[in-house]
Amino acid sequence: MRFEQPLGICGVGTVMPDGEPQPSASLTGQEWPVRRVAATQPGLLRWQNEPRLRRTSRLPVFLLAAAHQALAAAGGVDRATLGIVAAYHAGSLTMTRKFFQGVIEAGQRFASPNFFPETVFNSPTNHLAALLGAAGPAYSVVGDDSAWITALNIAATWLANGLVEHALVVTGEEFDPMELDAYVTVRWLRRGGAFIPAEGAGAVVLRWARPVDQVQLVAVAEGFTHRSKAQARVAAEKLVAQFPGIRDVWRTGAGSLWAGLEADLHARHGFIAPPGGADCSGAFVASAAWHTVEAIAWVRATGRELLVPVWGHSQQCSALLLAGSSRKQ
Repeated sequence: MRFEQPLGICGVGTVMPDGEPQPSASLTGQEWPVRRVAATQPGLLRWQNEPRLRRTSRLPVFLLAAAHQALAAAGGVDRATLGIVAAYHAGSLTMTRKFFQGVIEAGQRFASPNFFPETVFNSPTNHLAALLGAAGPAYSVVGDDSAWITALNIAATWLANGLVEHALVVTGEEFDPMELDAYVTVRWLRRGGAFIPAEGAGAVVLRWARPVDQVQLVAVAEGFTHRSKAQARVAAEKLVAQFPGIRDVWRTGAGSLWAGLEADLHARHGFIAPPGGADCSGAFVASAAWHTVEAIAWVRATGRELLVPVWGHSQQCSALLLAGSSRKQ
């Protein structure tokens, strides 16, 4: 769906894993490589002593660091007219695991009232809105990687309806040993496989496009669902059919079941894949945000249109279309 008026991307922010994957033990004692975010990253240090976050997991800290970068880059954002859309895959895993582990091991009467509020998906969004002083609407969406596109579409709707002047779209994933056992069960994680779990966050700030906005969000497409590899292939074809004439298509399938399907899709359609940068796989919705931020940098440098697919692991495939403000081809 092309927007009637393009949206300007006026700020971006990321929290990325540090260095090479490190071995991490699952709850059952198996060791797997994981891309972790070091607590000593300069962008995180300022938020770790925030009183509101003393009893939270690291997820709100990731979100705040990415959001602060994006808002600082945007400049002049009135917090009274700022809306927030947050997208999650697993949410506050650490607090959820601690809460239910206590219930299972010690009984319901030992359920911690300190942990329980942090098990709610909307809790990190609430912390973010409060600490940023955002007075506009705040909303959370949950899904696979494609929740990023849903969040962008919600932000576009708010802008179209005049509910906000700026929309902060933010996402984050945090690591907990519990997820390793879950990923093994669904066969996303296996010895010799390409998938490596990761954590971090990403954010963009949107507004109605202005002449100073070098990169614009001009279209999104979502809702191409799948429940098997065969269905995923059909869904991918339906998705790219929404963007006739597009040749530059970002490669986003590495480290997932989509890697082979994506390669076949590029070969069949003759897509041109710009060279990527850092490894952005393994963090689900956060990975989608990282790919978007990298793609924004490419569009800013070239001025060309670029399709950025988001290959969801379990629900749907989606995409966003970026363009330079000069629309150079």
